[in-house]
Amino acid sequence: AGAMTVRYGRGPVLLFSTAVMLGGLLLTLFSSLWLIFIGMLLFSAGFFAAHSVASSWIGPRARRARGQASSLYLFSYYLGSSMAGTLGGVFWHNYGWNGVGGFIALMLLAALLTGACLHKRLK
Repeated sequence: AGAMTVRYGRGPVLLFSTAVMLGGLLLTLFSSLWLIFIGMLLFSAGFFAAHSVASSWIGPRARRARGQASSLYLFSYYLGSSMAGTLGGVFWHNYGWNGVGGFIALMLLAALLTGACLHKRLK
């Protein structure tokens, strides 16, 4: 993601990485084991790219207290993953994998919208 960020900018790479996650998620909804496997690979690659871009964006965006801004990002990252993981269990219990996929898709769409707004604002 680093080389892509230098070439295309943080916003486009963040949006692309999140879209890759969404595409990977959609592949996990099929019954073919190979499609599920490819979907998991795409989702994981997209996640790690998006996370590295987002976390590297904190320092340049913070005007002061960069250490606190970075720690707040990490705190929010872990709090959000804990809450989403717990809520994902509710979706799993009530709706199975399709429900979990729908829940994750909604979060990814929110991430795409947020990333697009941030990119537009910083252009």
